[in-house]
Amino acid sequence: MDFYKITEKVATSGENKGMTIVSPSLIVGKSSDLMVRGKGFYAIWNEEKGLWDTDEYSVPQLIDEELNNYVKTHALGSQFTVVQSLRSFNSGSWREFKNYMTLLPDNYVQLDEQITFANTEVKKSDFVSRRLPYSLEPGKAEAYDEIMNTLYSPDERQKLEWAVGSIIAGESKKIQKFIVLYGDPGSGKSTFLNIVQKLFAGYFETFDAEALTSSGGGFSTAAFASNPMVAIQHDTDLSRIDKNTLLNSIASHEEIIINEKYKAGYPMRLNALLFVGTNKPVKITDAKSGIIRRLIDVNPTGNLIPTDRYHVLVNRIDFELGAIASRCLEVFQTLGKDYYANYRPEEMILQTDIFANFIEYYYDEFRADDSTTLVNAYDLYVKWCNASEIQHKLPRHKFREELRSYFHTFHDRLEVDGERKRSVYTGFKHEKFGVKAP
Repeated sequence: MDFYKITEKVATSGENKGMTIVSPSLIVGKSSDLMVRGKGFYAIWNEEKGLWDTDEYSVPQLIDEELNNYVKTHALGSQFTVVQSLRSFNSGSWREFKNYMTLLPDNYVQLDEQITFANTEVKKSDFVSRRLPYSLEPGKAEAYDEIMNTLYSPDERQKLEWAVGSIIAGESKKIQKFIVLYGDPGSGKSTFLNIVQKLFAGYFETFDAEALTSSGGGFSTAAFASNPMVAIQHDTDLSRIDKNTLLNSIASHEEIIINEKYKAGYPMRLNALLFVGTNKPVKITDAKSGIIRRLIDVNPTGNLIPTDRYHVLVNRIDFELGAIASRCLEVFQTLGKDYYANYRPEEMILQTDIFANFIEYYYDEFRADDSTTLVNAYDLYVKWCNASEIQHKLPRHKFREELRSYFHTFHDRLEVDGERKRSVYTGFKHEKFGVKAP
């Protein structure tokens, strides 16, 4: 390995006087065998495995093997030789290596940016550290089909398989979406997420979505330190979001700062596609919320599988993983990566966005006129809030701005039917309520 060289030195004093000391001498320079990130160990090339190794305890093992092989190949009599093993803490070599890490600048390439299957050939320059325990291959997935056909309608199942297929195709890191499985407890959300975990064993991490959207989640990004391809939370509550900036940045695969305890923060562009399960709707505050264009909501049917049959089917999933992955990849390739580009989570919007509910209530009026004035619209809004017992109404100046999200053009002054009017909105965006469009 190129970050150290093996040296021989005859001890001139101490208990080892007269003996040959064989030790690793660390080299300052850019290494192609050792990766450093955030002033700490990231990975080492393991020639025997043919993979990059992210287990720091592999470092002493690999170096000690080279030291011992050196002693053998250079015919150094073991009775006259002392090997300064990294695994022996008293030798000081491990302490020296750990200090060495803190003094080096970052030098790494992000590992595992593509899914690697059991039968995939890889080389050092592919920067792979793990493999899935199964091969990607077409086949029958009868247990999986029975589970999914019961728990999800065809349209909802398609969303999930498209998302999984995007990961297998290596396209998920270019797609600015995250998946929310929303339904009652016991409706099948975790059943699917457990299948995802099996499909991407070693490529997923669990995370805390609530911490990402709260003001006190200082180390919430630590879950993404390994830059997983998939991030999962089985049960979360995003009905009370303090801020959505970080969640949106992760879903958009933007560069963020990873903060781990006792480590220096470092920037990383994340690859993870997020999957979360929830019993409550995700809070969408207004029409400009970045969550709207990133969230794909999936709703279980509510149909259940008898317990005994359920356990039989779940136990068979392990033998269908290659076929399931192949099926999902086919769905993604058939639909294309932009299939859900314009998707809007209408149900989530109407459950959590008060203003959207107001617009939806008066949809027919706005659509028929295709225009309105601030005065008329605000009168309707106050009337609707009173009837709906909405206590916290938007003041007129904030209402004025929010209404602009639902019309193509705003005119400070406009002549309408020979009459000069102020604050006129024209071109109602009926497409925001696609199900109502004629």
